[in-house]
Amino acid sequence: MELDDTLGFILGRVSRKVHYRLDEIFKSHHMTIEQWVGLRIIHEEGPLCQKELADRMEKNQNTVKALVDRLEDKGLIRRTVDPRDKRNLTLTLTDRGLALLQSLYPLEAEVNQIIEGILTPKQTETLKSLLLKLEMKL
Repeated sequence: MELDDTLGFILGRVSRKVHYRLDEIFKSHHMTIEQWVGLRIIHEEGPLCQKELADRMEKNQNTVKALVDRLEDKGLIRRTVDPRDKRNLTLTLTDRGLALLQSLYPLEAEVNQIIEGILTPKQTETLKSLLLKLEMKL
């Protein structure tokens, strides 16, 4: 089988194309895709500690610490002592972080609409289901 015909190679190629589209949007706002994902997770699931963010992002804690440092330096998140466990710091969005999220949501949604618009709604749901199945097994 040719490399171009393997599922792993095709998935990687498609993933890179989506990544490049999103990267262009976020670069113009001085953000990386990882920073965007971190902000979204903190907003949707927070407050949470750095270890929880690392687990959720499937990244090691050192990588996420650097990401959190950058987000804090930009004034997008804050770290506060976790009242449940004083050894942990919880991560929450600042007003500035929330405002940035709200301004970028429509741009991210536009990219997702373009991607999903290539397929029928049924194909989109099938593809999501199949990709989630692969993710669970890998």
